[in-house]
Amino acid sequence: MIVIHIESGLGNQMLSYCEYLSLKYANPGQQFYIETVIFEIPECNEFICQWNGYELERVFGINQPQNIKTLFSESEWCQIIHEIRATEFWKHNWNYPVTFTEVFRKHGLDLVNMKGDYDPDHNITGTGFQQKSNWKDRLKDTWTWVTLRRHIRLLKEDRYIRLMDNRKQLYLKSDKDIFTGQWLSFKYRGNDRQLIETKIRQTFVFPPYNDEKNQTLEKYLDSVNAVAIHARRGDMLRSNGWCYKHGYFRRAVKHIRKHVQNPVFVFFTDPGSIDWCKAHEDIFGLDYSKDTIKFIDWNINDDSYRDMQLMGHCKHAIITNSTFGWWGTYFITNENKITISPDIAIDTTFHC
Repeated sequence: MIVIHIESGLGNQMLSYCEYLSLKYANPGQQFYIETVIFEIPECNEFICQWNGYELERVFGINQPQNIKTLFSESEWCQIIHEIRATEFWKHNWNYPVTFTEVFRKHGLDLVNMKGDYDPDHNITGTGFQQKSNWKDRLKDTWTWVTLRRHIRLLKEDRYIRLMDNRKQLYLKSDKDIFTGQWLSFKYRGNDRQLIETKIRQTFVFPPYNDEKNQTLEKYLDSVNAVAIHARRGDMLRSNGWCYKHGYFRRAVKHIRKHVQNPVFVFFTDPGSIDWCKAHEDIFGLDYSKDTIKFIDWNINDDSYRDMQLMGHCKHAIITNSTFGWWGTYFITNENKITISPDIAIDTTFHC
């Protein structure tokens, strides 16, 4: 038996489902289950945003493999959730692998934890993992440090790609009962995604639009040199904030201008950030009075996945370090697409 953990937003869920596909490729005779406990615990959303809950079935009609909860009676599953919740694992560096496998074991499901121990010293991390910044954090947020790091990574590109090579886990062969998943490595280069490429394309097929606004925009995007800008902010500012401070978007837009005639820049972002993007054209290296700009702000809540679908109709894309944004680049069908990300290891055509 192989149990695959799934959590967080749609982009992460899709990557985790790809891990099911790769593990099934490597273990065709094994029995598989998914595990989605995080979505049943309200406190988890206060620490790491779970967005719209589990979405793979609602968006893509995915109903296999079965959820691990089907192995238990309703009352026993309620008890399992109660025991997991009582540990407050989210305060211990999100140490769900240890917590979940220990509770499952108490209820007769003995799984080998392949994810490890996130909190070996049993430390309380506080609310939302917000640590006090020190001089090292402040140094890493300077233009000099970011520029130096970027050039070093470009020079040592192969090394950084190897660091993100996680094929041993993604295609693990095992005859044991294991708990795994949420490695999120298929967005990086060098992880043999091509072995399951056909299955991925067959699985993630978006439903037709049910509104005129998105239908009209899709036709427009297909007709112009649309460049998606996925300006992920919100809960990801802690890891993406430097992109807005140190010229990443300006470099990316400059590269697009060199290679794309008459680009149309189309902004996709979290609902609370549209106004911010409208007020900071300088950060993006754009002139809103001269450039052709579109802001997509109507696909929210249960319809937010439509932004990913629409990004796939653009010809090119600029993204931050976001799985949602990366999937948007993945669905672009333009053979000459330019996709730009800030991390040399992310599977895009250009990095800056």
